[in-house]
Amino acid sequence: MTDERNDLPVTLIGLPYHCGTRGRVIGNAMAVGPEVLLAQENAPAAFERMFGDVDIVFIDQADRATDKETGGDFRLLPAGDQMGRILVQNIHLSNAVRAARQAGRIPIVSAGTCSSSFGVIGGIGDAEGNIGMIWFDAHGDAQTPDTSANGFIEGMLTTTIAGHCWPKYREQVPGFRVIPEERIISVSIHEAFSKNARTHAGVAIGTLVNTPVIGKLGYERALGAALDILSARCDQVYVHLDTDVLDPSVLRANRHCAEGGLTDTEVARGLELIADRFEILAVNFTSFDPDEDPRGPSVIVPLMTKAAVEAARSRTRSD
Repeated sequence: MTDERNDLPVTLIGLPYHCGTRGRVIGNAMAVGPEVLLAQENAPAAFERMFGDVDIVFIDQADRATDKETGGDFRLLPAGDQMGRILVQNIHLSNAVRAARQAGRIPIVSAGTCSSSFGVIGGIGDAEGNIGMIWFDAHGDAQTPDTSANGFIEGMLTTTIAGHCWPKYREQVPGFRVIPEERIISVSIHEAFSKNARTHAGVAIGTLVNTPVIGKLGYERALGAALDILSARCDQVYVHLDTDVLDPSVLRANRHCAEGGLTDTEVARGLELIADRFEILAVNFTSFDPDEDPRGPSVIVPLMTKAAVEAARSRTRSD
């Protein structure tokens, strides 16, 4: 997407867990996604061609809480509990993102699932001023414990980030800060308008740039208008990119993907539009299942490098 070499340092951070678990589970290999994307021949090689200083942090020793997280009281994070494991992993991720930023580096994350957003937000939480969030996804992930039929935390992410649920839980992530709805943009959320849509797939919060809005205004105009509204409320953002935002014709990112998604060109253009208006504090690529589509690295890695290039541009523009 660009041949220019960038002098700003980048840290690639991998979190290879799905719902707190390493490796493949029945019907799902999203935990393996970061291992594939951050294999030397994929993202690291591409980044080393484009950036003069590339660091790789792989968080693969966060399967259970240690005394560092519990203060020696194991009852605080019960061993084997899914929510406890997810929390431990987000604590590690928050620390890694923060360390990268404090060293002046651009954090680009590859994580198994979207709950990693808690850790990334914790890692950028020391930024001065208001923070916004642009959430690219096939789904809104905006249920709550009161509306969810299965209690699956991965379906309650934007509502947790916006401060609507899980208050004590989210506060355990170092640096986590609520990003209110008026500073959130939800992009695509297209499963709800597909043939096999599931209940609640279209429930989303913030300013919506979803299938009907895109159909009426066009993608670039719709996203640009939403970003203009957000720019009056903050000047720095976290960009979350669930890879199932991509249409299956481009990449069948996981078993939750649906027809009607964005192209990789549209996602890349979205990153440009964001960088035109905001400093990009961190970008998180999630939920790629390498067992679903072998095209993953060839599609996602260029978007990862594009995200880093635009984050670097946004940083120099804001200086």
